[in-house]
Amino acid sequence: MITGMLVVMSAVNAQTTEQDETVATFSANLDYKSRYLFSGIPFSTGSVLQPGIALGYNGFALNGYANYDTITDEINEGGFFSSYYHQFHEAAGVYLGVANFNYKHFKEVGKWASTYEFNAGLVTSLPGNPELHYVRDFNLSEDGQTIRLALSHEVPAGAVTFTGSGNVVYNDGYYRAGSNISHFDLSLSMTAPIVGAFTLTPMVTYQHAVADDFENYWVGILMLRGDF
Repeated sequence: MITGMLVVMSAVNAQTTEQDETVATFSANLDYKSRYLFSGIPFSTGSVLQPGIALGYNGFALNGYANYDTITDEINEGGFFSSYYHQFHEAAGVYLGVANFNYKHFKEVGKWASTYEFNAGLVTSLPGNPELHYVRDFNLSEDGQTIRLALSHEVPAGAVTFTGSGNVVYNDGYYRAGSNISHFDLSLSMTAPIVGAFTLTPMVTYQHAVADDFENYWVGILMLRGDF
């Protein structure tokens, strides 16, 4: 799952890493994606642009984003995610959050449809950085839910950082009728500083379908981010 869940992860990344430390953060990003996959499901037939912002303060975070489809030449999605993150151990933390997503043309052409989601997760810095994320939708996917296991590893190389990551997703009626392991994906990215507080991250992701109603995809992503 390449993007809706990036909202979740940016919320976690915006949090403090020490319980007794008050930290305020602000970041903005602009992502280009050759295809938009949401929980492994294609939400575009071609490339998209996704601007976003993230605010964090003392364990709380608020993220907002929009989706511009270059094929249909319109903004057809937007939403926000708010969360609270608690670091209960030097190597592990948990978060709880709620999200509101809004989609154009989802139920009827030209009209918007809205849904709310509950999110929770366990994030660790153990070897392989294992993470467990849970999402439940209350409207558009008819109470669908997913459980995602994520692993990642970073390799610093001078001023740049290479990251390899992967996800395995169990999809229980989340924008589909089935209930099983739907897909897994593997990604490789390189983050490099460019000017001031800005970084540029090219990424390539391969999604492999496990369930019959999912498909294999290659996706290219270019992320521009500023931390202020």
